[in-house]
Amino acid sequence: MQQGGTEFRISGQAGSEGIAIGLAYVLNQSNRSVAPKKIKALQVRSHIKRFQKAKALFLEEIEELSKNLDKATREIFEAQKHIVSDVEIDDKVIRLIEKERFSVDFAVFETFGEFIERLRESGSEIFQQRIVDLENLRNRLIDLSCENGKQKKIPKKSILVVKDISPTDLVNFYEMGISALVMDKGGITSHASIIAQSLDIPCVVSAKNAVQHTSTGNHVIVDGNTGSVIVNPKTETSEQFKKRSRELTKQKKAILHGNEESITTDGFVFHLRANVEFTQELDLVKKNKAEGVGLLRTEALLYGGFEKRAEEAQIEFYSKILKETKGPVTVRLFDVGGDKLNIHNQDEDNPFLGWRGIRMLLDEREILETQLRSILKISGKYKGRVLILVPMITDVQEILEVKKVLNAVKNDLKVQQIAFDEHIRLGIMVEVPSVALLASQFAKEIDFFSIGTNDLTQYTLAVDRGNARICSLYQHTHPAVWQLIHQTVYAARNNKIPVAVCGELAGDIIGASVLVGMGMSELSMATHSIPKIKHHLSNNSQESFRQLAQKVLNSSSAEQVKAEFKALFSQ
Repeated sequence: MQQGGTEFRISGQAGSEGIAIGLAYVLNQSNRSVAPKKIKALQVRSHIKRFQKAKALFLEEIEELSKNLDKATREIFEAQKHIVSDVEIDDKVIRLIEKERFSVDFAVFETFGEFIERLRESGSEIFQQRIVDLENLRNRLIDLSCENGKQKKIPKKSILVVKDISPTDLVNFYEMGISALVMDKGGITSHASIIAQSLDIPCVVSAKNAVQHTSTGNHVIVDGNTGSVIVNPKTETSEQFKKRSRELTKQKKAILHGNEESITTDGFVFHLRANVEFTQELDLVKKNKAEGVGLLRTEALLYGGFEKRAEEAQIEFYSKILKETKGPVTVRLFDVGGDKLNIHNQDEDNPFLGWRGIRMLLDEREILETQLRSILKISGKYKGRVLILVPMITDVQEILEVKKVLNAVKNDLKVQQIAFDEHIRLGIMVEVPSVALLASQFAKEIDFFSIGTNDLTQYTLAVDRGNARICSLYQHTHPAVWQLIHQTVYAARNNKIPVAVCGELAGDIIGASVLVGMGMSELSMATHSIPKIKHHLSNNSQESFRQLAQKVLNSSSAEQVKAEFKALFSQ
């Protein structure tokens, strides 16, 4: 714990842009644990009533909180209402109380624990982030069922520092007047990030051990643009950030209300698209003027199980995305392992190198066929706009198998006289070094490449990006990563197919500069990164980016890459 003293920084991820300077309020909520407690037969009815009352109170809370909020936040709350009202959860809690004679708090804890554990074992980063939502939802229901529902009060303009936070708590604290949010956990697609963006408060997520290293009352600067937190800042540091905050506010207004075109000063046209997971993000996609969806993650469709009406649910989801956006929408096939679908109950020592992505889909053909059929059906209504992206490809034979399945589904639809886009484009994720090294061979079998720099970096550098102990080794601007990207771009150009980037590197100023310098015109990123990337690219020349790319390809370290950037572009 730090109280006063030397200035130091905590690194995280940018969850919501903006700069806030103020006093920290640390809310250290330890991991919730509820011991099994048995109740008497006479207590069963009262414990069931307490659970039902807790549900009703929670739903009232959500209804009240969402009244004056934007569409994105209301839809997140709507999703929470569905979880709390889920019949399966309801039946399980009541069964544990009625049949097993467990107390209401343990029944709720145990029921949610099953869902949480399923996600915890996942190799999917997206599912890992959903754990925070379920844990907080569970804790709130336990508090309400135990009649311990009072919310903490915190001073206005505080910078809230927490391990994680529920949507309802975040909105409550926002109404109390917090000026920024810092989280130990969470990711840039977490609900906390989305809501912070909607509420327009700076937010830094994945700020490892921020709770441990910050004390209530510490002076803190939160930089939601770079994902850094400065504790006990020096006077000169505070003055620098105050000045920068004023400049950013002025720049943000100019970007959002200006008429900057997606073109460099020397005429190179580029397209900035959004990475999207939830329909709640669509307002931000419009606000930040994304030119389509470069990566539509579909794993959330499996959240809570794979139902018989899966095809109907998928079509509804894809339809909403296409209806509310303009430009192309690249739909990535499910990138999770089968354990998340409750198909097999086998653990994997290393899920990131295991049965995931296309490996799982080719084994579970029904799931693959259902998703391809859903995508094809919606493509018939939006011809030319829908693209299919295959994840975790490592071998050419895998894409040949996918093409066989796709053609079989197309033939079935033709027999049924169901319209679809017969020229729908099929691409693969370049996220494994073997694909980049053999990019020329893969290019002959597909319509486009999409480079997933997050996993490509992880697999190239042998660094688990979720491991706090070695996170400093995860460097997506590492020269080895750039060499693989360059090889992929070269193969795409020779085979006359498009290549895009959909990883975090595209939303990084240095990354975007080098990518455009390599001649790439399609970048897809977290929606909140689009304005700053557009501003930077449109105010510089592609020639300057090309010079940077040449220097980067001759660099030997990520630090040298940064130095080359600074030498050409004073930031």
